[in-house]
Amino acid sequence: MKTKLLFIFLVSSIFGNAQILTETFQGTTFPPTGWTTGTNVASRPWGFTTTIFNATGQATFNITGGKSAGIGWIAQAQDAHLTSPSFSLVGTTSPVLKFNAKIGYEYMVDPNPNGDLKVEVSTDGGTTWTQVWVEENYGLFVDYETLAITVSLSSYAGQANVKVRFHYVANDADSLSIDDVQVLASATLATQENNAKVKGITDIYPNPTRGEINIKTDKKIKSATVFDASGKSLLNNNSERLDISSLPKGIYLLKVDFSDGTSKTEKVIKQ
Repeated sequence: MKTKLLFIFLVSSIFGNAQILTETFQGTTFPPTGWTTGTNVASRPWGFTTTIFNATGQATFNITGGKSAGIGWIAQAQDAHLTSPSFSLVGTTSPVLKFNAKIGYEYMVDPNPNGDLKVEVSTDGGTTWTQVWVEENYGLFVDYETLAITVSLSSYAGQANVKVRFHYVANDADSLSIDDVQVLASATLATQENNAKVKGITDIYPNPTRGEINIKTDKKIKSATVFDASGKSLLNNNSERLDISSLPKGIYLLKVDFSDGTSKTEKVIKQ
């Protein structure tokens, strides 16, 4: 039997990849001990995937261990959160949040950006929140594939009263699930988070654009590729300027690959 893990500890010095908080959502009650939830639509709360989805949809959204935490869509405005217990980042210098997620791309990102899964952080007991991640940050992905997310919490190193919450804001969007939540004292950022912090790239502009896209960087560009919502490559070159004036209005993804092996992906809006 898989044992539910929830470790919260306060330390003055943390070394290596020490776990500060872990939650696998395998217990018998929801929310797990210390976690809280809230929703404006009583019929669509955060809950176990084994209870909030029907038998057909359940397998789609389970991630590990037979069940996960999830929320179901509805054709009206939703605002629901799943909030962690408080934990301390005292003694850390580069803490990270890691979790797995299954998210619908078509109705959350493109071509129907009807919702957001936001990761937010509070250092005052939940009075105020700051967004540190949203699903568009990941770049291209396939509907309901398991995404391994790593979010830097370095800005909160040294804080003694930290909470994170998964904030679902949507209207006729898509169901989603999360699992295997960890806060670690330090860890290597996953590819998509490193992409967002590539040194040397300062801007992709104008955005929104009527056609011209400029890439301001001091790195050598290996390739710059524009993708549509299905992941189909529409345009490719190796310069600092692209012209998408021939493409229909909509949302696209621009991926810039650099000669040093790093890359950057950003959403571009064609007006």
